[in-house]
Amino acid sequence: MKLMKFWMLLLIPVIVFSIGCGKPYYVGKPIDKSKLDQIIPGTTPEMKVIKLLGKPFKSEAAPGGMTKHVFTYYEEQPRIFTKNLQIKHTLDVYTQDGVVQKYDLKKEGVDSVTAADQ
Repeated sequence: MKLMKFWMLLLIPVIVFSIGCGKPYYVGKPIDKSKLDQIIPGTTPEMKVIKLLGKPFKSEAAPGGMTKHVFTYYEEQPRIFTKNLQIKHTLDVYTQDGVVQKYDLKKEGVDSVTAADQ
């Protein structure tokens, strides 16, 4: 009986730990600030943005004859006793005639970073 209690006390934490410590889940590539700093509205070509950040998640028409390229990054890290850690970044890059006009980076829970042609 004591041996069974010992194994139960040993196995329960191992099972709980195993279930709660899953692998992190990633979608997209992190948006690197050093690459973002190389995007200058009014001068940076659209192709340079794609070279720096990779293929956008989606591209669509935007008001004013611009094209909106959306780059996304999502990360979820499992936690044992608390809600999973989630990180979400969305970068919208607006181009017109092959040149970046402005961009908008949104991070969940953090103020956005915006650069626009002045």
